[in-house]
Amino acid sequence: MTECDGRVVAALAQMHPLFLVWGSPYRGPRSLVLARELGISDLHYVYCTSRQGLLSALFKYPYQAIRTVWLLLRKRPGLVFVQSPPSLAVIVVYLYCRLAGARYVVDAHSAAFLYAAWRRPEFLYRHLARKALATIVTNEHFQSVIRHWGARAFVLRDIPTVFSTQGQYSLNSRFNIVVVSSFSQDEPLADILSAASQLPQVHFYISGDKQSAPRELLDSAPPNVHFTGFLPNDRYYALLSAAQAIMSLTTRDNTMQRGACEALSIGKPVIVSDWPLLRDYFSSGAVHVQNTETGILDGVLTLKRQYDRYLAEITQLRASRHREWQEKKLALTRLIESTTL
Repeated sequence: MTECDGRVVAALAQMHPLFLVWGSPYRGPRSLVLARELGISDLHYVYCTSRQGLLSALFKYPYQAIRTVWLLLRKRPGLVFVQSPPSLAVIVVYLYCRLAGARYVVDAHSAAFLYAAWRRPEFLYRHLARKALATIVTNEHFQSVIRHWGARAFVLRDIPTVFSTQGQYSLNSRFNIVVVSSFSQDEPLADILSAASQLPQVHFYISGDKQSAPRELLDSAPPNVHFTGFLPNDRYYALLSAAQAIMSLTTRDNTMQRGACEALSIGKPVIVSDWPLLRDYFSSGAVHVQNTETGILDGVLTLKRQYDRYLAEITQLRASRHREWQEKKLALTRLIESTTL
């Protein structure tokens, strides 16, 4: 543990912090890493089902609210970090803090801003942001939104860390690319498959639960595309470590790509969408592509031709981002301390 780490852990420990995520451990990897790097061992995932939709929400959110109230009253934390979305989790934490005289920090992921459902009613969301010690966001665009609401925002794009792996993941080619996916609507998977069909010498491993994938997508995959299905964390990181590169694409602007951040921590070159946020953070060791068949095809060929260059660059970028995180960690702790005096 570095001197900076020791100061951060000691400062936060005095506040008896707790980190709360409404969801399974596999839906909050950023929060897991953030809690670990801040030395917060009291991390809780409150969930009862992974199903999505209105009917599931009518059942699971009351259950999660009751479980959260019981947890907070039993633990009595003086500081709560809460992941958003869902915004209802922030509401429950806010009510607890009002009653217990505690404080809270919102760890706001991109979806908290990009999906209108998580910002309704907006007056309530603004109030929650103003009452928080800070809202952690992934970029300056969301920071400006929070500041416009009269609240504090703290930009934290990524948390470089070390991932544990178990064993070796066997791959089928000399050049393998992992496509990090959850089969979300913002992922240009059809274009990825079309590009892959023209690159038989490259094998693509698409992660994520296949039950979430459209049947026509699975049926249209060429022989060099493999769907891994859901993988436990240690197997997933073993897969990333075994591949030559990681692809993480989105059609949404202002969206930080967790898969690309994991690749950076592992030291693997990345192929990411050509958005300003991603171009700025992955300033080297990355090929930035248009979310089209042609863009993806050209990006893979470029990476393959200049692989040694991109590999060296991502190693240098990882060291730079790690130093940046050490500074951010200390700045976040000082912000929390200054607003609790």
